[in-house]
Amino acid sequence: MRSLALGFFCLLYCNTAQPERRRPKHITVKGRNDTTIQNITVENPCKAMPLDFVFVIDSSRSIRPNDYEKAKTFIIHLLQFLDIGHNATRVGLLQYGSVVQPEFSLNTYTTKAEVEEAVRNMQHLATGTMTGLAIQYTMEVALTEEQGARQMSLQIPRIAMIVTDGRPQDTVEEIAAQARQAGIQIFAIGVGRVEMNTLKAIGSEPHSEHVHLVANFSQIETLISVFKSKLCGGEESLILSLVSLFVYHV
Repeated sequence: MRSLALGFFCLLYCNTAQPERRRPKHITVKGRNDTTIQNITVENPCKAMPLDFVFVIDSSRSIRPNDYEKAKTFIIHLLQFLDIGHNATRVGLLQYGSVVQPEFSLNTYTTKAEVEEAVRNMQHLATGTMTGLAIQYTMEVALTEEQGARQMSLQIPRIAMIVTDGRPQDTVEEIAAQARQAGIQIFAIGVGRVEMNTLKAIGSEPHSEHVHLVANFSQIETLISVFKSKLCGGEESLILSLVSLFVYHV
């Protein structure tokens, strides 16, 4: 009994015999004016399967400046859980209003730091909402081999994450269908007063995984932990990971 008690005591208090645990790395994301946006913690960045991933961000006048900054912060936080590189995940980004404005293509940057800096430097367009035009550009330009997408034969998933906060000023159903048929996995995130039928016309099937609607941009950060657990949870399909979390909550 004495040896058993001593053994239990040692389990509780003999920390010197245990290896020191590695402290998590803290990452501070700063805004353009060097003000801290938010701290997040990355303990073990995961190695997910490679993607050709394009963010398609609504930059219309209906989005308030502070909400625009929240969308940028959300993108930067998501990047912490992606393995970005030429032979890993390639990231592109375009924003749209009355016109499409490409910010950087899949073959522009090869490091996470470069992508983050480009996101911070984005400027709000504050014009219309030509969502159909943005989808067409994504299909015909942004997710092509000329812009850095890898050959279809390599079976690297081509992902488009489309974020919108309002009703499109053009048609989206036909062009979105063409994009999906071309092999693009589309996630449709609606914020605020967006019609669910519009989001369903954009997103891939099943809609329960690819189409989501949230009340406002303040809810974006709630997706970070979900994204990390799905992306780093060891599931074989990264598509399933993106589905449940990206699944349009921006």
